[in-house]
Amino acid sequence: MTPETVAEPADTDDGELRRAVVLAVGLVVAYVVVGVLAGFVWERLWTPPDLIVRDHQAVYTGYASLRRVFTGTGLYALVAAVASALLALAAALLARRYELIVLAAVVAGSGLAAYAMFRVGTSLGPGDPIAAAAHAADGAVIHGRLDVKGRTPYLVWPMVSLFVWALVLFAWSGRRPGFGPSRHRAEPAEAGMTEPGPG
Repeated sequence: MTPETVAEPADTDDGELRRAVVLAVGLVVAYVVVGVLAGFVWERLWTPPDLIVRDHQAVYTGYASLRRVFTGTGLYALVAAVASALLALAAALLARRYELIVLAAVVAGSGLAAYAMFRVGTSLGPGDPIAAAAHAADGAVIHGRLDVKGRTPYLVWPMVSLFVWALVLFAWSGRRPGFGPSRHRAEPAEAGMTEPGPG
């Protein structure tokens, strides 16, 4: 047995680990990019509520306008669910050899995507109506602010991602989770064994 033969399995493991790390970083970056794009889509799909200024106070013009305040939260959850499901599906199908690494990347990336989507969407939407009403004339119409009510909608990204990822993983349950596919390396004793010949 030569020294080169002994060093080869360690080099192979290092290469697998490097590929897994690169894949995980790329997946996290992909989540952030898609989160930014989802923020654009969220803001474009949303219709801001109308408010009228009275004595420098912002007042909703009617029930229909007040209802739009909550549509922002619903649209956030809807866009986040679709985007996270597609990302998790692609990650699970393209990276079945690195299940545990992909799982960690999905958890981290989905959290960052939820934050990126919120920050981008709210920054593109109207500003604070209270501040705008303080400097507006009576009777002026201003728009309400895009926002997410409560903390539960932010969990849509990680929950949907993990659900889709687990669903695909169970569909490929014959593969052992780990850095890569399991390999059977012959022990030195096994390598020297040969099948007995006839006679």
